[in-house]
Amino acid sequence: MRTWSTFAAAAALVAGLATASQAQTPVNPLLPTTGTREIAFDGNIQFDPATNVNINGSYGPFLNPNLQVGGNFGYSKLEGSDSFYSIGGFANYHFPGTSAALPFVGVFLGVADGGGSDSSFTYGVQGGVKYFLNPNVAATAALRFQDYSDDGADSSLGLNFGLAVYLR
Repeated sequence: MRTWSTFAAAAALVAGLATASQAQTPVNPLLPTTGTREIAFDGNIQFDPATNVNINGSYGPFLNPNLQVGGNFGYSKLEGSDSFYSIGGFANYHFPGTSAALPFVGVFLGVADGGGSDSSFTYGVQGGVKYFLNPNVAATAALRFQDYSDDGADSSLGLNFGLAVYLR
């Protein structure tokens, strides 16, 4: 019984801290709020290997001003490999402030098919910024690493640029 009461007390503390941190978040009318949905498209400039091509699309609602989850799809042409198509999910954590810039970090995972092999697990990490041109459109830039194969032989690191549209 003591374990349940400890768990309940910890849950109440976490909920209280989350509420307090949201109350301190600066209000900026350009930035997304709970329920805002984002539709984004981006492409890349590759660093390693330099001849990769990567085009992505995503859709994701904001669960609160900081956390966004959703789905993504992509097409990649890696140096020395066939094309890969990927589909999966992502989670981004945003750091809202008083400017039109919205920095974020994120993870994504899913499946990739192509490269002359069976479907494989794909994962990646990213960090970047969304700069709001108005309340409904933002320019995006993110440094992204993605691995397309189970053995790590097919991966890419690049800078992705794009546009995002926000449905409020």
